[in-house]
Amino acid sequence: MSVKRIVAYLIIAGILPFRLSGQEKTVTWLYDRHDSPAATEVDILHLNLNIRPLSDQGVIEGRAVFSFLPLRGKIDSLAFYTPRMAISSIIMDDTGCRFISSGDQTIVYLPRHIIPQGFQRLTFVYTGAPSGHCNFIGWDDPADIKRKQIWAHRPFGWIPYRDDRLTCDIRVTFDSQYKVFTNGERVSVTDDGNGNLTWHYRMNREHPFFSTALVIGEYEYRSLTAADSTPLELWYYPGWEDHFEPTYRYTREMFGFLQSELRFPYPYELYREAPVTDYTYAAMETTTSTVFGDYLLIDPRGFWGRNFINVNAHELVHQWFGNCISHMKPSDVWLTESFATYYAKLFERYMLGEEQYQYVRLKEMEEVLAASEKDGFPVGHSSGGRARIYFKGSLVLDMMRYVMGDEEFKTAIKHYLESFQFGIVQTTDLEKAIFGATGIPMDWFFDQWIRRGGEPHYQVARETFIRADGIPCIRITVRQTQETGSLTGLFRMPVESEVHYIDGTFENRKEWIEQDIHEIIIPNPQERTIDYVLFDPGHHLLKKVIFGKTREEWSAQALRAPGMIDRYEALLALDAYAPDDKRDLLKQCFLRESFHLNKGEIIRQLSGDSLSVELMTWAARDPDALVRRALLESTDSIPSSMKTSYEKMLQDSCYINTGLALSLLCRSFPEETGRYLDLTSHETGWRGMNIRIQWLEIAIGTGNEEHIAELVSYCSSSYEFETRKNALAALQRLNYLDGSAAAHLIDACLYFNFRLNQAAREHLKYFSKQNRHRETIVQTCREMTLSTSERNTIFKLIEESP
Repeated sequence: MSVKRIVAYLIIAGILPFRLSGQEKTVTWLYDRHDSPAATEVDILHLNLNIRPLSDQGVIEGRAVFSFLPLRGKIDSLAFYTPRMAISSIIMDDTGCRFISSGDQTIVYLPRHIIPQGFQRLTFVYTGAPSGHCNFIGWDDPADIKRKQIWAHRPFGWIPYRDDRLTCDIRVTFDSQYKVFTNGERVSVTDDGNGNLTWHYRMNREHPFFSTALVIGEYEYRSLTAADSTPLELWYYPGWEDHFEPTYRYTREMFGFLQSELRFPYPYELYREAPVTDYTYAAMETTTSTVFGDYLLIDPRGFWGRNFINVNAHELVHQWFGNCISHMKPSDVWLTESFATYYAKLFERYMLGEEQYQYVRLKEMEEVLAASEKDGFPVGHSSGGRARIYFKGSLVLDMMRYVMGDEEFKTAIKHYLESFQFGIVQTTDLEKAIFGATGIPMDWFFDQWIRRGGEPHYQVARETFIRADGIPCIRITVRQTQETGSLTGLFRMPVESEVHYIDGTFENRKEWIEQDIHEIIIPNPQERTIDYVLFDPGHHLLKKVIFGKTREEWSAQALRAPGMIDRYEALLALDAYAPDDKRDLLKQCFLRESFHLNKGEIIRQLSGDSLSVELMTWAARDPDALVRRALLESTDSIPSSMKTSYEKMLQDSCYINTGLALSLLCRSFPEETGRYLDLTSHETGWRGMNIRIQWLEIAIGTGNEEHIAELVSYCSSSYEFETRKNALAALQRLNYLDGSAAAHLIDACLYFNFRLNQAAREHLKYFSKQNRHRETIVQTCREMTLSTSERNTIFKLIEESP
């Protein structure tokens, strides 16, 4: 009998001690059915692709040659993702392969069992009709208004796909009046003599195959050099030169910042970006090449609506986290998205200041805490959702750096990038890299913040007492009140507490809180008078807090706390008090504040107060467009004394403010609607022609029905999706629907862009509840050329609106 069997026998017999009861606890994590990587049989090394998009047919003809190495023996078939793809032939080396396409998948039966020895080549000849994956925009516009583009941010539907990392050569042949954009360096552009150009791009360093893009359209671009000397190629629309600088503002600086922060160079040869029409998301990183929605291609007045800075930085960070290093499985997506969200936020702090950084963090916290009200999924779970994978993960990295220290954190991330560059990672790889680089064990942190859900809930109270030695002290008692169980326990984190005194001095304590009750003792031998107390000043921790304070304490904190976010916390608490109890204080706060968040909160709390008109006048004149917007959004009716101040905002430096001012003025002073329409008749606006559509809605609503045709036209497929959304919403508010509008509405319901089709379907349900509009929709649907599936979709929507 072996030694192991003897020991096992003795334990079972009870002769040797083996006490399970000695274990302190059982470690429990939420089960994730997607926590295993997909099996793979081959390693694809290179793709040689030739494609020819046919814009008049909405298809792509292609020839894809995959060079690969088998990873194990006796492989007789391979599966590829091939949605809406007609495959003519598949050849392995020089021998044809039998294949079966079913649904979105093609199974290739290899002509012989392959063995893990030497390169193999598999060639596909195919035609793809990749609607929804690779989109043909504007080619069928009967009015010839819409931009003509072809774009895809993933290879699905236009290249046979298997998940892998590879290098590639991509050649795209298309009409010479258009430019072509994909991944890697541009090797050549050659003329075939028939009015077409072949654009040859090459990825020399391996990258995730899924991170492959295609953009074709009418573009110009500028070649620049980033702060770290990386070549940049920034694309824009011809004639939109005034949009270039506001859109790409700080792009060059991003590279220098990230190289300094990561201590790891940009991993590819160059970087380029291009806007596309009807893009569903804000932007999408693909290796070396980012595509983004052209609603972010902004001019100076659009900058104050939504600028591209954060999104631009986010997608650039993905070149390190996502492309150079890619995650292994769905539960590891946070390694890609959280890092991009985190470093984009840091770049905003670098360029725009601490207050902007705190503002972004506040919005992240709001998203995360709202998600926690619905479920308890952790960051490292495939069902974590956007709030965890992007925002909570970003906050977790903030806290990781807070716990480890700046230098140690940077050292760890550098080691992580160096260790896994051009590879695939999972969460344990980051954990090991941190320990390997710094010697700091962070297993408890990963268990608490990545593998488990929830956040700490703290109930805080403070009191004064005399210690046994006669010294006056302040006791801050912290209770963890979150519901605990096998998946969420007590949290362990270092937390700062800060006592501020009337004389301007303060005491700071940083202690680890890990028990359900923790006391922080701060001696006060001079018996200084307390002004206010901060728990976690600067809001380093993701948490919920209940900290009962008097109105006087909140007022002192709102007026004198050093940090903007701590002053904002106090302003929120003051919302519970009547204007008479805080009006003078809030005026003082407004004059001292410089950031729009706090000014906006003050405006909101006093907007209905007749004794605060002076403050509202200050707000109308504020140089920050976001402060003026806060005033406009908080106003129900404009006081006559402020009419001139609001009229000045009809020429505001922000399109959104102009639109808000127009609506408010026409509502508050209806007798002057004609004058306000005259003053803004030249305005178009952004996003989605917001001012023009508001103008038309007001004009039609006041009896100028000659403008109906123009408003209806903006619902059509000749316009980008945000203009269509705005126009359809205006028609609903006007309760107007004719046959043309109904046809545009039905078309929008069936469009690939979910932001448009979801909004359109709600409008269709609204109109379908009224018999006359319902009849118009039904009749129009019958007259339109639709597939059976499309017609059934519309009728089902109608039926859902009794």
